Amino acid sequence: MPALPIPDHEMLKAWLEQYQIEYYLCNSCEGLHLPQLQDVNGIYDAKVEIEGDFLYCSASIELRPTGVMPAHAELGRWNSEFPTLKIFIEMVDDTLPRLVLCHNLALRPGVEEAQFIYFVRDCIEQMEQAAKEVKQLGVIYFPEDANDKPTEATLVH
Repeated sequence: MPALPIPDHEMLKAWLEQYQIEYYLCNSCEGLHLPQLQDVNGIYDAKVEIEGDFLYCSASIELRPTGVMPAHAELGRWNSEFPTLKIFIEMVDDTLPRLVLCHNLALRPGVEEAQFIYFVRDCIEQMEQAAKEVKQLGVIYFPEDANDKPTEATLVH
């Protein structure tokens, strides 16, 4: 039985291009960013990247600080509803809290081209659905919301 290839970034780029899955490179990481996911309302970063012996597909959604508790309450349901994703909240001191959607694929046994494409397409589909549910919960931070000034009608005396 022939050994399966262990892909590198160049092979991943070639496969994405062959299957017309759009990506771009940024200057701050090695990830292949997926605009199709980043166009989903609420997702601000989505990428495929190799870290060690794993291939990760991840997406991040910034949460309103007041949305952390409602999102946390839904984590169990989301993780059971989307069993291929790991969904968790990441909180770092100098940024907004984030809901991270992540899936991984072990590279060490090797990966077929068809397996990789299925992995990416499945991740995109699952993450789009999860983002819709998060949006329905009303906990996503949208930068334009920060610019809204309270009107006289919304002020409480």
